[in-house]
Amino acid sequence: MMMQELIHFYYAPQPMQKLFHADRYRVKFRLVSAGTGGGKTLAGVFECVSWCLENAGTVGYIYEPTYAMVRRILIPAMESEWIFNGHIGAHPLVREYSRGDKRIEFINDSVLWFGSLEDPETAEGPNIDFAHIDEARLVRHFDSAWRTVRRRLRGSRAGNRIGAWITTTPDHPNSALYKSFEDSRSKLDDSMVYRWSLMENTMLPQGFIDDMLQAHTGGLSERFIHGRFAEVGAGSFEFDSTQHIIGSIDKENMRQVAYGVDFGWTNPATIIAIGIDGDGRAYILDEFYKSQASDEELVAGAQELQSRWGAGRFYCDSSEPRMIEKFRKSGLDARGNKSKRDDGIREVGGRLRTVGDGKPRLFIHQDCVNTISEFQVYDADVKANDHCVDATRYGLMGLGNSKSSVWVGR
Repeated sequence: MMMQELIHFYYAPQPMQKLFHADRYRVKFRLVSAGTGGGKTLAGVFECVSWCLENAGTVGYIYEPTYAMVRRILIPAMESEWIFNGHIGAHPLVREYSRGDKRIEFINDSVLWFGSLEDPETAEGPNIDFAHIDEARLVRHFDSAWRTVRRRLRGSRAGNRIGAWITTTPDHPNSALYKSFEDSRSKLDDSMVYRWSLMENTMLPQGFIDDMLQAHTGGLSERFIHGRFAEVGAGSFEFDSTQHIIGSIDKENMRQVAYGVDFGWTNPATIIAIGIDGDGRAYILDEFYKSQASDEELVAGAQELQSRWGAGRFYCDSSEPRMIEKFRKSGLDARGNKSKRDDGIREVGGRLRTVGDGKPRLFIHQDCVNTISEFQVYDADVKANDHCVDATRYGLMGLGNSKSSVWVGR
């Protein structure tokens, strides 16, 4: 007689997460709209694993806004103690895990793929049974991507259950995300919103909650604390996505490279890679962005960026001399930022303005979704949602004050 083993997961859903999971097969399109740290990504990932295990032979996809977020957010969530508790391929319910192919095959023949929505067309492909989009507000062309994903929900084979869910911090009323789930005039049939604030996650340290409450007010509080769609006041920068966001950057055109670093724990630690071309224009090439990143993760992130874009100096938040020293001991050329905040803000803002040839002097690669999100709402008078901006000004001011050039290897 075949022996069966009971496998436990340590994920323990909070009350609002339970409501989301309870509607697994009752509601076709579900939106989890929650504050930062509310546990929305974990809930979405557990839903994917549950769908695969409860439906033998099913095929599903998890999408992040970028492949970098697959590596830095999705995979760690999968490997957390709450889901697979270590290496995915070592779990007894997993037959095969291919990090290169971004695929998990379970012992019941279900398959879970990981993907990116950097280009909505990349979401095209064979029929699938379910899809999960994480941090949808950061998907640059969400409306197109969401339509593409829904087109694929035709079932990998006859009789399979069909569904899709989104986990995200919300953006603003009138967005494609809002219209799909909140606007009574346009929301999808058979859809539901599950909303909770970060205070409802009993696993969060009280210090984290207190810091978030202090740093976020008005529309930012509505979005990042309470998980509600809200307008945010006009930003301090003349930021225009049609002018400042670009889809490709030729590394060979970069004449200098540097890195800005804003340390954080409750707030995300951020590293911004900046390149300067032969005409003096600056490009935000890449980003590292992670809350509660360990010292080792932060050093590894810095080393990964440097290996990708070339040797350069790291201009760091000077309030953390311990971390600057740790960077140095790891072989990174790190030093504290010495520039004034107002000077740095003027430098960033000035570069965003167009000059004589009709082009700005600062561009952002489309994969730097957290940087783009901050630039869109940045308010110099409010010390919140400024981590990428701070790291950018450290790097730009460091480059401007540097007496020696750092050339990208060819």
